[in-house]
Amino acid sequence: MLTTLHALIFGWLGAVTMFTLTVSPTVFAVLDGPQASSFLRAYFPRLFRYEIAVGLAIIGLSIALSANGTTYHYGIIVGLMVTILAYLNLRIIMPMVNGVSDQLINAPSPQMKKKFALLHGLSVGFFGINGLAMITLFALGY
Repeated sequence: MLTTLHALIFGWLGAVTMFTLTVSPTVFAVLDGPQASSFLRAYFPRLFRYEIAVGLAIIGLSIALSANGTTYHYGIIVGLMVTILAYLNLRIIMPMVNGVSDQLINAPSPQMKKKFALLHGLSVGFFGINGLAMITLFALGY
């Protein structure tokens, strides 16, 4: 079970790293604005759903690892955090980013650019928090 937990962590980290290093730069280098937007609006819900599944699996595996009598608290907490932050990204932040992005296309303004940067930064921050939490979960030897 511990090996499965570690595989989930590194699978998620690999997916995020792959997106950051290859997919994102390629999208913006090859596609024009509307095409890039369409692609990203199709891609991110899938990535967030995958992240939610990973969080739920971490919770399940952590509960199963607790069967020996020692509760696997940190794993459960990390799983809950990953699930909640990914859900917030999927259901709240992403729709807001999309709305601001649409406004930027139709009527660009410094205020909309600032709002987009803030929301995008929040979303990236959630990825970072989840990544650090999962790396810590692995590093603690669980």
